[in-house]
Amino acid sequence: MAYALFSPGSNVPELPRFYGSDKLIHFGMFFGMAFLWSRVIRQKLNPEKREKSKYFTNYLVLWIFIAIFTEYLQVLVPGRSFDYLDITTNILGGTIGTVIFVYMNKKGSTLV
Repeated sequence: MAYALFSPGSNVPELPRFYGSDKLIHFGMFFGMAFLWSRVIRQKLNPEKREKSKYFTNYLVLWIFIAIFTEYLQVLVPGRSFDYLDITTNILGGTIGTVIFVYMNKKGSTLV
């Protein structure tokens, strides 16, 4: 994810371009990372204690910070630019990835 976000614009491979393709990529990266990171964090939770709400709140705050911080850092990379809509898409992807993980975990899905 870091490579994709911080590579110079000239190093980014040509992808099929359509309106919103950049936003779809941002959403997918943050969705995937949030979902996978949730699996890691879930294994560290103590099931005896009720840490889930604390975890969920801290986790969302972390992903919101990462979404904003990475977009600001892109200003320093040649050929990349800052975009408020990218921040929104990053936050949306991370939030939906987390929410879907929590839902699937509650339902006892084998995917989580």
